[in-house]
Amino acid sequence: MRHRVFTYITRKRELLIFDHVDQRYLEPQIPGGTIESGEIPHHAAIREATEETGLENFRIVRFLGSYEKDLSPLGHHEKIHAWFYHLNTDDKTPERWRHFEEHSSATSTAIEFELYWVPVTAVPRLGGYDGHMLGKVRDSVVQSSL
Repeated sequence: MRHRVFTYITRKRELLIFDHVDQRYLEPQIPGGTIESGEIPHHAAIREATEETGLENFRIVRFLGSYEKDLSPLGHHEKIHAWFYHLNTDDKTPERWRHFEEHSSATSTAIEFELYWVPVTAVPRLGGYDGHMLGKVRDSVVQSSL
């Protein structure tokens, strides 16, 4: 079983998502990845967010939950234990930018992402199980801005 983290990164009422420039995945994703051996999940969440976005100033808003999932329906013959976190950043960014993840557990070459902000109330369909806890984040962000 592989242990993974997923991060919903917000600023004000926006969520950060990304596309793979090489189009290996056709639907947008949120930052996340494999928890390294001996690593604490919330440390992995910050590390993965930094590696995949190039941003550095994250605050954990809250732990959203975890579950075990069989990925066979997605064409992957493995099971994962997934931890979901809501992070916040005040880093200044353009609306869109590209970033290379240099150290991926999935490949030995750098992966190029195109990152962008979308309104938390208008997030497109996310790939895989990335949208699993989106409702909790959306409700929290909308409620806090009222």
